[in-house]
Amino acid sequence: MDNETKNILVSKTFWVNVITFVVVILNRNTKVVDPLLIEPLAVVILPFVNIGLRAVTKEAVRLRGK
Repeated sequence: MDNETKNILVSKTFWVNVITFVVVILNRNTKVVDPLLIEPLAVVILPFVNIGLRAVTKEAVRLRGK
């Protein structure tokens, strides 16, 4: 089963979620985009992005180890 898993750091879903989190948090300080626009947009769009990425996922992820 180890051959069927990949490290979480190579997961597109993981990185999309990390990047979204960082962008939303940084935007609260810089206000490049109005937080009243970007935060609800992220809440609405991110689940669909995750569903799409999950649909094309071939391998499970592992948090650590070989």
